[in-house]
Amino acid sequence: MINFLKGWITTIVTLIIFLTLAELILPENSMKKYSKFVIGVIVILNILMPVFKLFDKSFNLESSISLYEKKYEPILNNNENAVSLQNRMQEVTINEFKEKLKENIEKDVFKNTGKKITVKRIDVNTKIGSDDFGSIKYIELKKDYSSDIRPVDKVVIGNNNSNNLYDNKDKDIVNYITKSYRISEENIVFVK
Repeated sequence: MINFLKGWITTIVTLIIFLTLAELILPENSMKKYSKFVIGVIVILNILMPVFKLFDKSFNLESSISLYEKKYEPILNNNENAVSLQNRMQEVTINEFKEKLKENIEKDVFKNTGKKITVKRIDVNTKIGSDDFGSIKYIELKKDYSSDIRPVDKVVIGNNNSNNLYDNKDKDIVNYITKSYRISEENIVFVK
């Protein structure tokens, strides 16, 4: 297959170079536009040659697929590799899903409330096959106070617990997230 592609690309490049030289040699007259048309048709036919070969009876798609199956069969038949590969793919897919979800939440909140936030942490139901797959279980948000007046941190005397969570939540953001993403208000936490 790779040899076929290499030969096909080499043929097209050679043909274009040859036809460009032939076009430069042709005299400037009324026949030049017809010769350009014929040159274009020749190039298009050579580019479409692999498509014509697909409909050729001598080309067998099944044999090409079985050739690749035989090549990769030892890798795929090893159950340990297949399971670890599948687990890794699921992990990457879930992490990508979480990152896209974070981006979407940040954009949606800004678009609908006009307030900038950053999603610091998000816990999502990743149990495949469950009815609530992809639902948000817990979310930590950090509000960007660059344009707003920042509330004063709660001062606690005598207790040296450095809690990183705010007690006060932005009601507009909480209401929007609870309504749009169907998450309970208790599971939405603002961090410093």
